[in-house]
Amino acid sequence: MTRPLTDRERSVLDTLLSVDVDGAAELRRAARRTVVSGTCGCGCPSIDFRPGTGMRVMVNATVAGSFDSLFLYLIDGELGGIEWVGVSDDRPTELPEPARLTITPA
Repeated sequence: MTRPLTDRERSVLDTLLSVDVDGAAELRRAARRTVVSGTCGCGCPSIDFRPGTGMRVMVNATVAGSFDSLFLYLIDGELGGIEWVGVSDDRPTELPEPARLTITPA
């Protein structure tokens, strides 16, 4: 079952797409229609926009004040999801505030 992105998820996605990468303008347009199609079973804030294989990382982001990070990935050239990566047992239940992200193209 799909659902709309939360305000935080939308803000993080927009922030991750604010860097210049190949196809960024098209991905920004596609992001306006993006919905969540799945979440991680472990309870972390990772979200999927579409199922599939062949993930290609487009953007990486570190989270200030933590050892956590995120990456935005594509599947078959379309937005695939946002993956949260953490090293502690204390998993957040939502994505970090966009102001805490330092973003770099992959």
